[in-house]
Amino acid sequence: MANSPRGGQVAACSNAAAGQGVHIGMPVAEAQALVRELALVPHEPPADRRALKKLAEACEKFTPWIALEESVEPESLLLDISNLDHLWGSEQDLAAQVEEFFTRRRYRVRLAVADTLSQAWALAHFGSEPASAGGEEAKDCNLHFAISDLPVEALRIPRDTAALIRQLGIQTVAELQSLPREDLASRFGDALLRRLDQFTGAAREVLLPHRGLAALKAACALDEPTADCAMLMHVLAHLVERLTRQLVARDQGAVQLMCVLGSATGRAMPLQIGLVEPSANPRQLLELIELHLETLRLAGEIDRIEIHAAVVGRLSQRQGDLFADRWPADPHQFAVLVNRLSSRLGHEQVLRAELRASAVPERAVRLATMTAEGMRSEERGARKRRVACSRGAKRSVSMSSRMLTSLRDESMPPRPLLLQCEPQPLEVVCVAPDGPPQFVWLEGRRQRITHCAGPERIETLWWRGPSVRRDYYRIATHSGSHLWIFRRLTDTRWFLHGTFD
Repeated sequence: MANSPRGGQVAACSNAAAGQGVHIGMPVAEAQALVRELALVPHEPPADRRALKKLAEACEKFTPWIALEESVEPESLLLDISNLDHLWGSEQDLAAQVEEFFTRRRYRVRLAVADTLSQAWALAHFGSEPASAGGEEAKDCNLHFAISDLPVEALRIPRDTAALIRQLGIQTVAELQSLPREDLASRFGDALLRRLDQFTGAAREVLLPHRGLAALKAACALDEPTADCAMLMHVLAHLVERLTRQLVARDQGAVQLMCVLGSATGRAMPLQIGLVEPSANPRQLLELIELHLETLRLAGEIDRIEIHAAVVGRLSQRQGDLFADRWPADPHQFAVLVNRLSSRLGHEQVLRAELRASAVPERAVRLATMTAEGMRSEERGARKRRVACSRGAKRSVSMSSRMLTSLRDESMPPRPLLLQCEPQPLEVVCVAPDGPPQFVWLEGRRQRITHCAGPERIETLWWRGPSVRRDYYRIATHSGSHLWIFRRLTDTRWFLHGTFD
């Protein structure tokens, strides 16, 4: 029972009371009218949290990594049972032991085992029956269908967001996943995409244990202040060795490493090292610290050094090579290279091409940083787009495949090999105002167009900001140039966007 301005309301009820019509949010007076002998207990969220923490401590016999769900009033326990199935026979046997543990204490629980935290939470709350993802192929298929049929509320999104999604005719997670990601971001913000990625496992979700673990750090106070880099590296080598032993003991690796150099003048000089993947290799971490230290100008002599793993992740297992006669295609080696370059040049200078779901060609690819620190900097600087949308609109591009003059497929691909960073203005002659181009000026010379295919219309929808409306043509000139040009429909100006040569 919870207090409200209008009197007491039902905050939770038993199955027996629910069977007689009592539901959450109902006034207490109405609930008492339905059930004559209704036992009322005050609603005390702090006491509930304390009781849930005691249960979490009792569940440490199954796994040391237990967390309470992130909520104002948590009602679920999250257990990380990765790599523990061999201790219990299987994941199903472990789940059965957990259920028996709560049954003996007269608790009715719903259990679910899945590949991601979000899937397990969703199945436990909205699944038709307790489910498990491990084991036989048939059970995996049943889990796939169960996840596809889950309602959108299973993504742990706000109620108003879920209500708006349902107003658009989207009922299940599978229906939501079928929509373009860019449309979802423009309508509901990045929070929905983050929940979707956590649900599928594309985004990492950190499980914070209820019982705080000791900080992963190592520190040392120097007997005498020094500015000798060789001496500092000698001390750092011992500290990194101590830190990596702590990481290996927890089967974790550093994703972001913090190194603080305390100056004798009282000024602290921090070093922030981001890694592509978790690492507990002392040699690799020490090398990255040394690269950062080379770019740091010491403000004075150093009398204290402290390093700690600010962000950690589970270590990945890599299989070794039996024969070393050829260079392996090991992504770990690539991650080491990126870490070195980012430490030497700065994380904002080491970029990767990232595809984006955009109909506008110059927006379809963007450059993104590769280290964890650079990704967090981008997230902090990114603005969430909250734009109103029309109900039921799902497509972001309207294309016309009407061909004026056919080209053989082998003569010119549908997209050019070289794309201009920005479309370049072009002078074009057309016989009809809206007709195909006949002549084009290149380098001050008029050239006749011998082949032309198009138009292919690309048009963005209104909620994406400034409207983009273009008719693209693939053309070939008598001099042998193969170009990708377009007419901007807002002012009928022509632009060169790419070349096929």
